Amino acid sequence: MRAALALVALAVGCGGPAAIKNPTGDPWPPAPLPAGLAERVIWDFEHATLAGPDRWIELFDFAEVGAFEILLRRYDLLGRLTDLTDAEQAQLAAEDGTPYPPERERRNVGKFYKLLAQRTVGTGGCAGVAPHWDYNRKLGEPFEPLPAGHEAYEPLRQRINAQLEGGGVIGIRCRGGAKGLALVYSPRRSARGYAIITIYDDGP
Repeated sequence: MRAALALVALAVGCGGPAAIKNPTGDPWPPAPLPAGLAERVIWDFEHATLAGPDRWIELFDFAEVGAFEILLRRYDLLGRLTDLTDAEQAQLAAEDGTPYPPERERRNVGKFYKLLAQRTVGTGGCAGVAPHWDYNRKLGEPFEPLPAGHEAYEPLRQRINAQLEGGGVIGIRCRGGAKGLALVYSPRRSARGYAIITIYDDGP
């Protein structure tokens, strides 16, 4: 899946951001009860997108962004992506497992508000679904041990697997929008209660 190389990996901080507000300044109501973690992720993502980029970006803590992305790229190199060009393989092979800095990921993610979030949410009416693409469905699964020669990635593997415990991946589709996204989320001890740690385009 070529879209995988356009990955945006994200995460939420532990401090608990301010309540999401709509454009009039009034707080959004909480997700209808009973709501599990995945349902809350969908509710917040829809309403934060409708509220604007400043509210939307608050869903993400970028300390884990670079960690997830750089780990996933190693698995892409080793076979998750089967259509890499020679140049792409060389680029991935040259990486040493150093996570991308949060500042970089915040800039990159901000560019996807209009491209991905607004496109998908549109005017709202969102629901959680299984991700469309198999690549995206695997994003919520624990990463298996890497073969010999990739030991530098083991701390990242353990770190991200810990993030995935109690979380997972959920697709989002909206009546008022187009196409879909896959959101990987992780529990947090914060006011919101979770972090989105990766977002992917999920196709038609």
